[in-house]
Amino acid sequence: MELVLVKFNNTLGLNGSLNFVKNKPLLIYGENIAGKSNIINMLRYCLIPKLRERKGYAEEKRLKKDEILLKKNTSGSVEIYFQQNGKLYKLYYYFSRKGKNVRQSQKLFESKQIELPLEDEERITILSNLEWKDLGATSPKLLKEKLVDIGIYPEILDILISPSNVRNFSEAISGSIVRVPEIIEARISSIHENTGKYLDNLRKLYGVIILERKELDIRLKELRKGFEEISENLPEINADKIFIANETVKNLEALQSFLAEKLKSIPSKVSKMRETLGLLSSEKYEIWTAAIEQLATVLPKKEELKSLIGKRESLKNTEETLSKWKIVFEGLPPDSKPEGLLAFSLPDYEKFDFNVFSKPERMKSIFLAVDEAKKSFQRVNETCKKYKISPEISEINKTIKSYSDLLKALKVPLEPEGDQALISKREDKIIVSIPLDLALKKTEYLRGIEPTPLIHRPEKLDKEEFIKEVSRLQTEINAIQKELRKTKEEISKAKKLLKKAKQLRENIDQELKVSRENTKNLEKELDNVIKGVSNAYYHLCEVFKLKREEIDLSSRETVDMSFDILLAKYEEAQKIFSQDLIHQVKDYPEILEKFRISEEKDFTGVMKKVRKEFEEKIEEVSKLHEAYKKVNEWILTNMSQLKSIENRNKTITIISSALTIAQAILSRIHEKTDINRIVEELAEGIEKNVKYVYNRIFPEDRSFNFEHSGKGQFLSTINNEPITHPSGSQRAAISVGIMLSLTETFGLPMILDEAFDRIDVNRLKFFCECMTSLAGSFQVCLVGYTSFNIEKNPDALSFINNWKIYLVERTEVLEKNIKPLKRFALGE
Repeated sequence: MELVLVKFNNTLGLNGSLNFVKNKPLLIYGENIAGKSNIINMLRYCLIPKLRERKGYAEEKRLKKDEILLKKNTSGSVEIYFQQNGKLYKLYYYFSRKGKNVRQSQKLFESKQIELPLEDEERITILSNLEWKDLGATSPKLLKEKLVDIGIYPEILDILISPSNVRNFSEAISGSIVRVPEIIEARISSIHENTGKYLDNLRKLYGVIILERKELDIRLKELRKGFEEISENLPEINADKIFIANETVKNLEALQSFLAEKLKSIPSKVSKMRETLGLLSSEKYEIWTAAIEQLATVLPKKEELKSLIGKRESLKNTEETLSKWKIVFEGLPPDSKPEGLLAFSLPDYEKFDFNVFSKPERMKSIFLAVDEAKKSFQRVNETCKKYKISPEISEINKTIKSYSDLLKALKVPLEPEGDQALISKREDKIIVSIPLDLALKKTEYLRGIEPTPLIHRPEKLDKEEFIKEVSRLQTEINAIQKELRKTKEEISKAKKLLKKAKQLRENIDQELKVSRENTKNLEKELDNVIKGVSNAYYHLCEVFKLKREEIDLSSRETVDMSFDILLAKYEEAQKIFSQDLIHQVKDYPEILEKFRISEEKDFTGVMKKVRKEFEEKIEEVSKLHEAYKKVNEWILTNMSQLKSIENRNKTITIISSALTIAQAILSRIHEKTDINRIVEELAEGIEKNVKYVYNRIFPEDRSFNFEHSGKGQFLSTINNEPITHPSGSQRAAISVGIMLSLTETFGLPMILDEAFDRIDVNRLKFFCECMTSLAGSFQVCLVGYTSFNIEKNPDALSFINNWKIYLVERTEVLEKNIKPLKRFALGE
């Protein structure tokens, strides 16, 4: 297994991804409580489906699902991409939290293996766009089975994704690091293949005996086949219990005695059952069952009856509402006077359920059209009030024309020159008057004036201010004209909507017609249901001689009480029925037990079943009598031949016993020896790798020794004296050696937490050198943060800066971000 990419999205507060590249250790770096251990815990949770809970340090225990999302009403996911056996896989977990509990789902996908880029973002993009096949691992159990199928063992990953470097040392000392059942799966096939060859040779020794036994077996099978055919309809006679080696004759003799007793008792039993069946088929039971069945069919109609009454009330309310609406909408103003909408009061419709109508959308559209038309004209009215004009298109057009003339005048403003005049308004007309003294001097002013006035710059404004003011006025006038044109459109829109509403008004009459027809049909249906319930109730009381109480089915309030009366009478009739029926079949406890008549509610059905049961029993017992006779005759015919076969088989059994014992002993020795050898080989590999790693990290130390003491247990010594608590650096070295052996055997990655914290600063150089070397052959991931050990250690940085480094930063209590870090600078 080779990890490719791990992507976190809001799980344990983590966000970001880890990209695993070949031939380089991957370092997860960050301050304490930044979230490094959260990454390890999530990898353990996802890749190691729930196993038996471990005892020991709290950090070694499996993460609980409800811890993964700590914020309420949130969701998160983890995606783990890895390569195995020439294929690419994606393990996807999704978590969601509502309230206190977290829900999860998991899936495993498969795709073809491809060449992936080294850069994080490019790799994420390519992996996201691949076509993935769902392998159907929808539960932790199925996921674990799928992982084992492709050669990934969660029990081994439980060691390799290490939450604590103390654990692997402790398990090595206690003998639990070598887990025989899982490890055998990796290598047992070749051992069994060799074992098969020896066992095949041993089986050949049975040749002569088998020929003799085969002849006897063939004859015995023929006899057994004949016996099975003659007794196939007799379940109490089991050929497997009769045809037992060396006991067949004795079993058949016992069977003969059993058959003789049965053949004697059957005729009287049949006669008694026929008498009981006659009683159960009498007319009384036919009448009783019909009465109970009739009431049973109407009891479930309570809710239907209440629903029909409710529908009747609803239809009545709907009809009243439609009649009111009809009156209201007949008061809509004419199309030519849309201003009448301002005084029109629209019925409240927003909370009304229009689905009660046959055409709900068309009915609702009447209100929507009027509502929108009214809103449009309200906007028109507001605009017209603003400009002090009537809400009519002609008035709006005149105002727009006036502003257009002003714009024309603004296009060619004049400089102040010439004589002053007076502009005034008379009877809705604008007039220009000239002072008398000026008119006497310049009579040409009276000969004619341009119909469209121009503007000129007031003397109080300089030219620059005048130009700015003209520009502002042009912009303002354009905005006014735009607003007035939009107002014209609103008037047209209001007229169209008003016209549409009047056209749609016909739907109210149609819905009134439909409502009245529905009410008529409902009354008919309701009457039929009430009659059916009443008739069934009266008939039941008459048949079972029960006191009849009055019932009222006219309203929803009285239906419940009436049906309580019906149910009580129904149960009373059932009790009478069951007591009578139990009395009739009291001599047949197997029938009472089978149908539980005293607990039964459907006595109509149980009556039919009981009669059918008696009919079938009579037929069954009669057939049984004939079958017993045939079996007895077969035994008498074949007993002498079976005695001869049994005697010959006893002789063969004695001869073959010795060979059977020898084969059992050989198989037992083979099984035990091979398992021990596998344990020894793996243990020797662990010893070898621990010594290798220890010598790399402690090159000068020759006093420490770690060796396999047998049966998967290991012993640590210093100067040949056993120790149980090596230093932190020594334990880290031992853990790496153990994990290296398992990584080498099962092709899985190893991930070390606390490694940098455990290694002594003076040995960090050797540790980093060793990890760099191992990463050339195996996938290695480390977690660490100790300032003096890492970013202030030049010997360590010379190796670490060539690794793949990710920084984990805690931005908030429940938010931790993962981001790539190119390198450390010494002393940062």
